[in-house]
Amino acid sequence: MYGRLITFTLLAPSLWSVVEAVGKSYNEDVYSRHLFKSSDNSGFIVEVFSTKEHAGDRIEVLKAMQSLKEQAMAKVAIIEGHDIQ
Repeated sequence: MYGRLITFTLLAPSLWSVVEAVGKSYNEDVYSRHLFKSSDNSGFIVEVFSTKEHAGDRIEVLKAMQSLKEQAMAKVAIIEGHDIQ
C-alpha cells in the first residue's frame, strides 16, 4: 500500500466548500480518501492507494490543493510513503 497525507490551513474558512468538493470521502478496493477537519480553517486529507504507481495516476486532489497554495489561498504540505510490512 501507498499513502498520501495532505495537510492544509485555509486563509479563509469560507474556502471549506472548495476543499469539501475536492476531498470528499471516497472508498473503493484500490483507493480510498478521507477528509478531516481539525479547526475552522485547517484539516487534512488522507489518501490510500494499492500501489505507488496507482498514486501517480490519481493526482486530481493533489493538483487541486496545490492550486489553492499557488493562489495564496491556503498553506499546503504533502507527505507520501509506503507501508512497512
